[in-house]
Amino acid sequence: MRHPAVAAVRPNDSPRRILLPRLSLIALPLVVLALLLFPGTIWAGAGGLDIFRTLRSTLHPAIIAAAFLYLGLRVILPLRMSRPVKAALLLAAILLLGRVYMARAIFLLWHCEIVRPVYIAWSILQLALLLFIALHAALSVLSLLYRRLRGLPASDSVQIRPGLSAALLAISLGLASFGCFSALRVPPVTPEEIVVPGLPAAWDGLTVAHLSDLHVGRTFPGTWLADVVAAVNAARPDLIVITGDLLDGSASHHLGELHPLHDLKAPLGVYACPGNHEYYSVPRHWPTIFSSLGVEILENEHVILRRNGAELILAGITDDLAEQTDLPRPDIRQALQGTSPALPLLLLSHRPAHVKELRDLDRPGATLQLSGHTHGGQLLGLNLLVKYLNKGYLSGPYALGDVRLYVSPGTALSASHPFRLGAAASRIPLLILRAPRNRSRRRISCLLAAFGK
Repeated sequence: MRHPAVAAVRPNDSPRRILLPRLSLIALPLVVLALLLFPGTIWAGAGGLDIFRTLRSTLHPAIIAAAFLYLGLRVILPLRMSRPVKAALLLAAILLLGRVYMARAIFLLWHCEIVRPVYIAWSILQLALLLFIALHAALSVLSLLYRRLRGLPASDSVQIRPGLSAALLAISLGLASFGCFSALRVPPVTPEEIVVPGLPAAWDGLTVAHLSDLHVGRTFPGTWLADVVAAVNAARPDLIVITGDLLDGSASHHLGELHPLHDLKAPLGVYACPGNHEYYSVPRHWPTIFSSLGVEILENEHVILRRNGAELILAGITDDLAEQTDLPRPDIRQALQGTSPALPLLLLSHRPAHVKELRDLDRPGATLQLSGHTHGGQLLGLNLLVKYLNKGYLSGPYALGDVRLYVSPGTALSASHPFRLGAAASRIPLLILRAPRNRSRRRISCLLAAFGK
């Protein structure tokens, strides 16, 4: 009895048809690795470790080549089509799978970038093709296992039917399109309460709009940023903070796209800390750039905010990549120099892993760190790896003793890989800081009201 998804191939068929399905057993883990290594967020999340740089420069191209080899041998060549058609399909596969490298080459050769609609369509098709290869290889493996369990001859092989391949391709294209448009939309403002132990009553109810990983550029242009700014201003937060990665790509091409940031308004001000992308282009000019946009950048330094006669420390640190540009490395102690440990602290750090250094300070005052960097993992399965690379932090609130951490999944994400599929969605957290006892009183009031007392 034949498996419904596959067609049996007789033992006297050509060696190519007998051996090709065996490639599925090798291709499947390789393609899975390609999907894991796909988004640039992994390399940023690796914290600059040499082993991940080596993987990016060597293993990633090899896996893209393996995906192309699998697609050609297992899908395109067995088709009953003319050689010119097969050659055209192979060329299209090369163009899709090599998208990132070709876009980079175009920029280096002609100093221009591919227009946004073309690049987005190109990105969708590439992800769809990778998903298709993964599904195709997985089905081939399952078919081989099925035949083994049924005791069919080892010389027998399987070939996925063209109709099923077309269905897999349609599913992959649908998933890739959904993932891309989910990432490109203007994210919603989502109110979220965070209870901070030791928070003084004067700061209870403070609202903080948390922007992170804007990656403004070709994929997320100035018009998109203007809509984000309008959404934030409509929420009327007390304070606006940006935890790094404002720009993506060449500063000379995209600095003008940041102009809408100048329209951000909050009573306590607009502040930011640098992310790793701030050190890829004109790192020494970012303080001037931020200032011209009405945003005060905090690089291992702090300001004192005042409200209702109470004070709060707002501090920010640099990113780990600063050292590679001969700029100061992240230093929380320097950022807090001259401050009282009893005052409440709000720390801006692009990478969430610095919260452990903050916890080790053992401050008596209320302490909250806001971070980004992880993009929420972007893809199902990939998010587990991103979480591991970022010391166990991915998105949302975390507690380390009395220290609190909130990791934004990102207002946007890497412009090179604009996808979110099965992972945390883009959003603009509107954080409402609460003192523990006030929250308890509200719960009691709600219970009393529910019982009509």
